Amino acid sequence: MNMTIIEAMNRLKYTLLTLFLTAATLFAGCNDDKIPDDVIGEEKMTEFMQDAYLLEGYFAVETEHMYDTLHPEMIASYDSLFTSYAISREEFEHSLEWYTRHPAVLQRVHDSILARFDRQLIVSPSE
Repeated sequence: MNMTIIEAMNRLKYTLLTLFLTAATLFAGCNDDKIPDDVIGEEKMTEFMQDAYLLEGYFAVETEHMYDTLHPEMIASYDSLFTSYAISREEFEHSLEWYTRHPAVLQRVHDSILARFDRQLIVSPSE
């Protein structure tokens, strides 16, 4: 089944929304939302995760399946993404773990990503 990039992005967007809402429910008791110095800041995390979702969406469309195999090109693309954001895989994983334990902050990141995707998908009336 051929899927357009927009369809893949919408599918990915709602799958991620479900995952984040589940994480938020599991960790609802955590209230200390001040981001520590050793965690990637909210804006940078938002930008990185948005690019990571686009990367995953691209590979889902190009390979016509998601996550069945880990493609060397995808690994290289993630390595480039880490380099372009000047963060390590370990720093990202540590930060993602913190965000998962702080669902209110994670929800803000996710909401911001969805708003950015929505803005990108809106077609202006002149087009």
